[in-house]
Amino acid sequence: MAHDHSHGHHHNHLHDHRDIRPLKIAIALTGTVFVVQIVGGFMSGSLALLSDAGHVLIDLASLLIAFIGLRIAAKAKEKHDARYTFGLRRIEILAALTNGMLLVGICVYILIEAGRRFAEPEHVHAHTMLYVAIIGFIANAVSAMYLHKSEHITTRSAYLHVITDLLSSGGVIIGAIVIAVTDWDWVDPVLSVLIALLVLRGAFRVIREAGIILMESSPNHILPVEVKATLLKLEGITNVHDVHVWQLGAKEYAASVHVVSSRTSDDVVQDVQRTLREQFSIGHATVQVETHHLHDAGDCGSC
Repeated sequence: MAHDHSHGHHHNHLHDHRDIRPLKIAIALTGTVFVVQIVGGFMSGSLALLSDAGHVLIDLASLLIAFIGLRIAAKAKEKHDARYTFGLRRIEILAALTNGMLLVGICVYILIEAGRRFAEPEHVHAHTMLYVAIIGFIANAVSAMYLHKSEHITTRSAYLHVITDLLSSGGVIIGAIVIAVTDWDWVDPVLSVLIALLVLRGAFRVIREAGIILMESSPNHILPVEVKATLLKLEGITNVHDVHVWQLGAKEYAASVHVVSSRTSDDVVQDVQRTLREQFSIGHATVQVETHHLHDAGDCGSC
């Protein structure tokens, strides 16, 4: 049996530190936008601003998860925990699940409030709404600028969240201008519903992905049947079985597999681990090599 630990630690460690500063800046800016939009939403009476604040909360949570994930990953490389043998990568998944559930509750509230406002329209202070939306737009643009050159995949994901919030802030600006010109207060709840549905879609996706990881299901893009077919193409391997693939964290994968081969065990293990790493991005692979004699006799231990 063998376990592969060659993950390019030094290379990733440099990227982690390089991305920490942009993440801190983006977290500070996004947190400020969230507070400003909450306060501005209540002051202007704009449900669209409050909805956009919910959208900003997704981005803030995404940035925090990315930051925590990088720091935990860095600590995990420096010190191997005797109890949490895979490190604390699942913390970011649990945080994402909690965030997703919270967002569903926020969206339900916004949709109920929007329905009430359709029945009983409330006046919206369009100019306050516009100023706050512009502040949000500028802050998100600055965050996107800092995160644009991020190299770590987790930080790149956070960058995409900021871009979507930038577009959402643009929508609120347009809505504020329309209300200021036409005095159509119903535009505000319409905008809030559209933003809430966008946030709700993202929240359900986060909950689903977190659930799949916590259930230790195989990732959508790594099917065990494809792993088996790929390994069977390697020289000297006649049978592959007991294939398990699961996800450790946001972008880290592990696998265990039994292979039947007449070749030297060490050579087979190295070939299998290299193939899993290069073709499926599986960094942790445990490979059990069996001889034809043991496999034919059905003596395969737990499998």
